[in-house]
Amino acid sequence: MSELASIELENYPAKAGETKPRVNKYLKDGILKVNPPGINNVIESYVAAMNKFGEDKDLIGYKPALDDKGNFGPYTWITFKQFQTIFTNFGAGLINSGMKQGDHIGVFSRNNTEWLITEFGSLSYDIYPIPLYDTLGSDAIVHIVNEAELSTIVCTIDRAKFLLTIADQINHVAKRLILMDKISDELIQQGKEKGLELVHIKDIQESGKLNPVEYKSKAGLDSTLTICYTSGTTGMPKGVVLVQKNFLSAIESLSFFINTKQIVDINETDSYLSFLPLAHILERFLIHMLISRGCKIGFSTGNVAKIIDDIYDLKPSIFVGVPRLFSRIKDKVSGEIEKKGGIAAYLFRTAFNSKKRNISSGDVKHWAWDPIIFSKVKEKLGGRIKLIVSGSAPISAETLDFMRICFSSGVHEGYGSTETTGACSLTTNTDTDSGTVGTPYPNSMIKLVDVPELGYFSTDKPFPRGEVCVGGSGIFKEYYKSPEKTAETLDSDGFCHTGDIGLFDHLGRLKIIDRKKNLFKLSQGEYVAPEKVENVYVDNPIVTQAFIYGDSLKSYLVGVIVPEHELLLKFLKSEKVNVDYSLPLDQLCSNIDVRKAVTKNLAAWGRSRDLKGFENVRNVHLEPKPFEIGAILSPTLKLKRIGAKVHYKQILDGLYAETGDL
Repeated sequence: MSELASIELENYPAKAGETKPRVNKYLKDGILKVNPPGINNVIESYVAAMNKFGEDKDLIGYKPALDDKGNFGPYTWITFKQFQTIFTNFGAGLINSGMKQGDHIGVFSRNNTEWLITEFGSLSYDIYPIPLYDTLGSDAIVHIVNEAELSTIVCTIDRAKFLLTIADQINHVAKRLILMDKISDELIQQGKEKGLELVHIKDIQESGKLNPVEYKSKAGLDSTLTICYTSGTTGMPKGVVLVQKNFLSAIESLSFFINTKQIVDINETDSYLSFLPLAHILERFLIHMLISRGCKIGFSTGNVAKIIDDIYDLKPSIFVGVPRLFSRIKDKVSGEIEKKGGIAAYLFRTAFNSKKRNISSGDVKHWAWDPIIFSKVKEKLGGRIKLIVSGSAPISAETLDFMRICFSSGVHEGYGSTETTGACSLTTNTDTDSGTVGTPYPNSMIKLVDVPELGYFSTDKPFPRGEVCVGGSGIFKEYYKSPEKTAETLDSDGFCHTGDIGLFDHLGRLKIIDRKKNLFKLSQGEYVAPEKVENVYVDNPIVTQAFIYGDSLKSYLVGVIVPEHELLLKFLKSEKVNVDYSLPLDQLCSNIDVRKAVTKNLAAWGRSRDLKGFENVRNVHLEPKPFEIGAILSPTLKLKRIGAKVHYKQILDGLYAETGDL
């Protein structure tokens, strides 16, 4: 049963046009969490964890390659002490090679052990690691390398080859690439010709081992830890400067959540598979938090097709993902059950409905159904999952309930951004209904500020509404070399203006209801939040991606829908749509009867999920190819609305032109 989630800071000065800030309900004194006692930087946090759990405790796991054909051995583990030795040698090697305290170092790679060696090794010597996204694109990479003055970049061989293609745009700044893979003489020569020195990471580690550099990090709570560039949906990425207390307050907040039993305990018996990109702040601060609890961190092989094998082998107890992943898990399991049919499908539905009735009381386990029915589902993720967290975008009620029921575990939804160090609110164990993002993180306080141009006010009834503004020790310091943009986001009281529209419900839980900048107005004056509509549609089994558009001169919406091929076929057959089902997907998508059927289905789906009439699409284009990172998607898989509008302009115009014929 859901309980009170947050309390108002009564002694905070009242201001016209905004609510008083709210904090986690257990912060009775109103004092936000900052850092674990006596810990002033993340290296001290690592040492404290090593001392607590033991130098010989397994920490970092990876699968060693057995050959060049994509075959890997079982997980190999590195202990706390072994890993400290490795990253300290690497950091000392950087100093030996000419880097100094305060320098920036780039890291450009998929998640792997070397990524964390770079992170901890550079921070041990007060050198600041700056991630580069795999899919930012060349213009953004050039911008980051030059703005952040990345003289050294640690990368995999494929990223090195890419960097060589833009070397003439960065080699006045970048001088050296440290490779995680084997380097050929040919590639070394290519680097020389481009003005870049190529060395292997093992050589840097060996230098530090042979010539140790005695140094203890001087970083304090307000010292820079990293510059994390936001992927952005418009323009060049901005460099978000994060400091030590941003990460440390997240670590202390996790302990507070656990100690107050708002989430399950995380300890040295737990394990986690790191596959969300470490270049994103969510995964990065999560790694630091889990290490502080003694949790083992395993890396996947990097082969997406074999991620299920990695999960099964590692058997993680903690699983953090994005809504689209959980939605696909739901669709896959549901599809398998329907395919079996008969008594198996009947038993699953009976068990599912039985557990669903118990969710409102906070009970996600069932003495009979779990071992008989749901243990088989849970085994698909290794069989040990006890905590699931969804982040980066809203997750539907259906998907939340499905994950809770099938995995018999707590499923939490987080909310935040790079500027709030990944998370500023989280649903807790007592949140049994969906639709909110829960209580403020113990390091954060949240207020709502009037947005009069959109009709949102802190005095609204029954619940206050406004722009979500976050303060506390998780808030970023500034945008790197951009005081104007910093002033646009951080107000005089240090609150970060997120651009999201939210409300506090009757239990003090935060609910995100709109996006300040993405609302558009239809010809009859109705405001539409496209993300709201898209989130409803992508929970439809036949939809994998959606882009909703409204012309301000029109009274209705149109959209671009990427269908799921197999489930689309199943739907068309069930509706007896007059089409040749053996046609390839692109021809199915262009068929007018198929488009009519999908549009009708989406309208019914939307109505059943409380979309207003003007929020449902009147016409759709079916796109056979998934949206790609670049013009349409950001590296964090968020829709770049302006880019999508430009890309589909002719199609959108055509949808409006033909609507009278549908």
